[in-house]
Amino acid sequence: MRKMIEFRNVSLTYGKKEIFKSLSFEIFENNFLGIVGPNGSGKTTILRSIMGLIKPSAGVIIKSDRVRFGYCMQRQFIDTLFPFTVFETVLMARTSLIGPLKTPSREDRIEAEKALDVMGIMSLKDTSFHDLSGGQKQRVLLARSLATRPNFLILDEPTTDLDITMKREILELVKNFNVKEKLTMILVTHELNEIINYAQEFMFLDGNIPQKIIHRNELNERMLSEIFKSHIRLKEVEGKKVIF
Repeated sequence: MRKMIEFRNVSLTYGKKEIFKSLSFEIFENNFLGIVGPNGSGKTTILRSIMGLIKPSAGVIIKSDRVRFGYCMQRQFIDTLFPFTVFETVLMARTSLIGPLKTPSREDRIEAEKALDVMGIMSLKDTSFHDLSGGQKQRVLLARSLATRPNFLILDEPTTDLDITMKREILELVKNFNVKEKLTMILVTHELNEIINYAQEFMFLDGNIPQKIIHRNELNERMLSEIFKSHIRLKEVEGKKVIF
């Protein structure tokens, strides 16, 4: 299995504040990593460092030359005051490939339409992004992240403020990308219960254990109770893990 990202004794700072010290972990091709932690725990800092937007203050981050990132941002960060259509919102992702001042080509438009089709929202193509429901907006942003044809997908809290049904739909779509399309994935969330049956591996931030990658099969009640500083019960119901 090919290594996509490696952190070797990496320290990350924000301003003068050190957020992480001596982080060491590896992400392999087709892995699905869930990064779990509360607001302010450094989840976004790790994502930005993986994408090369933040340089480590110490250590080294090694990225395979095969990595092509797709980034699905939190929909709350999209300014909906501008009257962009769904198609225009997805097409904007192609500017990272062609440059901000270039006119999208026919190929760019085809890739944007393919992404809309994959997400099942082609019928919304000419609809204003501002007028969509929360679940529809999240599907658009997922399509946007796919428009660059990535092999490494990064999702920043994609289920925030969605109802239970829509959360499940989004996570099933994401899992399908990992299993059927063989995309390497990182999903950031503050709710372990939402992704415990989707991600293969986990990293917990702001806990009582060192930041490291833990496989789903290694999770147990004692470990989770220590991480979350609360008594946790981990049970299996109809083949699914459930946290109480």
